[in-house]
Amino acid sequence: MTHMTTHRPHRQSSLSPLRAGDGLLRQIIAGLLLFYLFLYVSSIPILVLDRVPAWGSPMGGLLNMLQGSIMALWLYANAGTRGAVAAGLTLALAWAVEQIGVTTGVPFGRYAYTGALGFGTVGAVPLPIPFAWLLLIPTAIGTARLLHRRYGARPWWLLAVAPLLVLIYDVLLEPFATEVMGYWQWIERGPLHGVPTANYVAWYATALALTLLTLALCGQRVTHPRVLPRLPLLLYGLNLLLVTLVALAYGYLLAALLGLATLAAGGWLIRAHIAALRDDAQRLMAGVSRALRRHESG
Repeated sequence: MTHMTTHRPHRQSSLSPLRAGDGLLRQIIAGLLLFYLFLYVSSIPILVLDRVPAWGSPMGGLLNMLQGSIMALWLYANAGTRGAVAAGLTLALAWAVEQIGVTTGVPFGRYAYTGALGFGTVGAVPLPIPFAWLLLIPTAIGTARLLHRRYGARPWWLLAVAPLLVLIYDVLLEPFATEVMGYWQWIERGPLHGVPTANYVAWYATALALTLLTLALCGQRVTHPRVLPRLPLLLYGLNLLLVTLVALAYGYLLAALLGLATLAAGGWLIRAHIAALRDDAQRLMAGVSRALRRHESG
């Protein structure tokens, strides 16, 4: 006798990652990533040698928006609608905190944007600033989860380490953004690079809140991502490397030492993932090449 079972058709939840569109999303992310890498490699000698032309100042804003968009697509690819909501709320809440900060001096201290980032403003906040937060939160989560083999995916570890990674980046970013590029100016001064201590406390608190929001909405879909799982590590590492090189070139020794120490410690902890990153890059390039050949043949 043949045993027959009937299966109900599986109805995928709108909150689940989109499997059918994974290939297309990967290709879009890969294309944007290649464009970013081209701009990144081109910008390093210009920044380090202090050869930024007058028209090149908004390049930082473009890179923020490009990377923030990449991470929004990454969240959507891995967490579906929940990822899109997390990305949208990160943009909205980051804008709200910055708008309050730049108009009242709370919680960061008194500062003013200069317009050098370009791309206009929403209220008093340049458009690239919320995209910078959208870049940093998922990349910090994705980096933190790879730093410890046993605890990396646990919420308490991510809530402790991811905001710290965001704070480390800000410590290195401040002299670059204020004194080298002039993206904003501090009216209220402080002991570290002329930045008020309240700024660093507020950065950590904001990063903690946005990390908690992302984990609450996306859960295991970002702690165990299925699509491009090492992309956050790549983007966080490249950004940290860039601000570290600039700190070295301009003599900000404390920031440079912090950056070098973080890169060295992080590189040792994630050494097992470095070869995997190379394999990821090769697969992405192969996917883009196949897409281009199909486009040409069509």
